[in-house]
Amino acid sequence: MLTVAQPQGPVSPPAVERRAILVAVRSRSSVNAPLEWAARRARAADLPLMLVHAVPAADSMPPGTCYADVVTAGRRMLQDEAIRLSTDYPSVRVSTYLHCGDVVHALLGLSAGASLLVVGADRVNTLTGVFQGSVAIQVVLGSLASVLIIPTGPRGNSEKNGTAHGHVVVGVDGSAESSAALTRAAAEAHRLGAALRVIAAVRPASPPAETLVVDTSAMLSAIHAAYPSLRVSWIVDALRTPARALMRHSPDAALLVIGRHGRGATAGMGIGSVTHTLLLRPPCPMLVITLPDPAPLAEPKTETALDEVHRPPLALT
Repeated sequence: MLTVAQPQGPVSPPAVERRAILVAVRSRSSVNAPLEWAARRARAADLPLMLVHAVPAADSMPPGTCYADVVTAGRRMLQDEAIRLSTDYPSVRVSTYLHCGDVVHALLGLSAGASLLVVGADRVNTLTGVFQGSVAIQVVLGSLASVLIIPTGPRGNSEKNGTAHGHVVVGVDGSAESSAALTRAAAEAHRLGAALRVIAAVRPASPPAETLVVDTSAMLSAIHAAYPSLRVSWIVDALRTPARALMRHSPDAALLVIGRHGRGATAGMGIGSVTHTLLLRPPCPMLVITLPDPAPLAEPKTETALDEVHRPPLALT
């Protein structure tokens, strides 16, 4: 299925299949880590997959540009990727959406009906170190669905990332956001057959470690009751800031789970400094939970570990 936004006049986004996974496709590439991650997740969770691509709006094109050719090229690229994925992942229902305008607007508009958004980390100029674009940050800022950010380079393409041989890292600070992240991280670790590593960064001006343990003990008890075989380690880092602590303890992780601190685009403009820092240079695939209230823990099912992120027993949004 191919849905194309028409070049003329305002366009309403198409209806998204319930619980679909959305993945931003920037261009055709032989190595597209976000696309592969999204396809594997869709296959594991038995969810539909929607490829989202954006071409520049007609009024932003140079004079003399044949806009029909621009739209046709975008449509052809999406069709080619959809055909390839349908061949590689025959059990996944793949649809496409071509948007004329800003890809961030397209993703945020579709996020309310999505189970998960998958985007690549914002690119960095290897010579200057300057970030080129801010798609990941803007998507995390305003998305109503959780967002999975895939690093560029070896960290995003490694076969180890997303397998059952790593561990899942989550940061806690006693907030509702970190409680939601802890709940999801436990589900992800269980599905991966991986260990869960809980990180608490305690600085001199922060609450003592004992307070964080008390604040989190009820959630950890619920996690243990739901996943009695889950291996959980607790690390208190008193030497680093929260962002640096998570960076230090997650480069070899299969997944880093954090909660979106800050109000988000629906209530204002701002995300927490820890979230912002990690988004600029994600140390590994990173799942940002955008809703502050964790879903209730579900009874785990016995499954054989797969070679990708598995369907958690919690709702993906």
